[in-house]
Amino acid sequence: MKIKRKASMVVLSAALMLGGSVALAPTASAVGASACQFNSPDVNFKVSTSGARFRTGPGKRYRAIGTLYRGDSFRYFCRTRGFEKSWSYGKILKRTTTGIRPGTRGWVYSKYLD
Repeated sequence: MKIKRKASMVVLSAALMLGGSVALAPTASAVGASACQFNSPDVNFKVSTSGARFRTGPGKRYRAIGTLYRGDSFRYFCRTRGFEKSWSYGKILKRTTTGIRPGTRGWVYSKYLD
């Protein structure tokens, strides 16, 4: 019985630690458009490559929400700097190939938009 209780405590502790680290990760709503340096009228783009990561913030250090594939629809609101080597903030227009829901907001590396 003691072994089961100890094992349960280890699992519970690990779950709490994982949940705590996820709660501390930057989110799209925390970053949102505040990281933008260049605003634009809303423009619709298609993803031009397969395997583009859709993230909670502008950079690889932010958590990936999912993956975008060629032809997925993205409404662009703003970006971090000039189009080259920038990150674009916007929302998904139609359910993506991987199941990201319409209206989900996040960031994608700008060179992957067409």
